[in-house]
Amino acid sequence: MNRTRALAAGALLVVLATSAASPWWTLHRLQSAVARRDAEAVSAQVDFPALRASVKGQLLAAMGRDTGEVKDANPFAAIGSAFALALVNPVIDAVVSPAGVGAMVEHGRIEIAQPQRSPEAAATEPVRDTPRYRLAYRGLNRFAVTAQDGGSFVFRRAGLWSWKLAGIEMAPHR
Repeated sequence: MNRTRALAAGALLVVLATSAASPWWTLHRLQSAVARRDAEAVSAQVDFPALRASVKGQLLAAMGRDTGEVKDANPFAAIGSAFALALVNPVIDAVVSPAGVGAMVEHGRIEIAQPQRSPEAAATEPVRDTPRYRLAYRGLNRFAVTAQDGGSFVFRRAGLWSWKLAGIEMAPHR
């Protein structure tokens, strides 16, 4: 009887330890998929509908902050805002893709758009170190991976040992 309890306690300890370590394994798998340029493996680790909703909410909030004061002063600002809203979904579709997620993970920057560089500038750019991330639980079913720029990838539990990228939090403007 004592041996059975010890085995059950040991098994429970192994399950809890591996479950607690699973976010680090998830991050490693995502970084490996990005390094291999494996879009299918990246896609398997992302909840695209939830990620699109997260990006859309933040983009609309940022647009509202940026245009709020201008709307009061300029009646044409409302027309500009309506035009910008029409462009939100195509921008989100471009960013929330395996390639878009891969670019954010690879560069350690969580942002909607990166400036375009010429191939010549990219060739002369110094080789960057692998981005470093901080990982923190945000409850039993969520954890965040914070990049060097202050933005975060937010993962949601999708099983005992598996997680899906379900949101991002963009870095505060500096």
